[in-house]
Amino acid sequence: MAAVRVLLVENECLVRLSTAEILRDEGFEVAEACNGDEAAELQDRFDVLFTDVRLPGTLDGIDVAMQLRQRHPTIPVLIVSGYAKHLTGRLGELQPPAVFIGKPYDLQEVVAALNRMMVRL
Repeated sequence: MAAVRVLLVENECLVRLSTAEILRDEGFEVAEACNGDEAAELQDRFDVLFTDVRLPGTLDGIDVAMQLRQRHPTIPVLIVSGYAKHLTGRLGELQPPAVFIGKPYDLQEVVAALNRMMVRL
């Protein structure tokens, strides 16, 4: 069985690197992007999107998810942010709903969420 391909979008370099390393150790194939614009160029090659909301550039994480869902309506989306109270309305626009985890997050919680999302495919 092929590894699940994750597009990880996180602008904080150390967070992105450590998260990608853990995901790879758990058997995921991971590509990394440091902003929404870079992610938009890569998003057709993945099974799941894992993105922070606040990103530099013209696209934030929810924008990236919305663009990806236009081409792949049911692709699983995992969104993380430390600013949950400001996201309720925008997160509601994603159908099917995205999975949300607040920052700071536990990496094992992320791995478990990704595994649950992949079982539904």
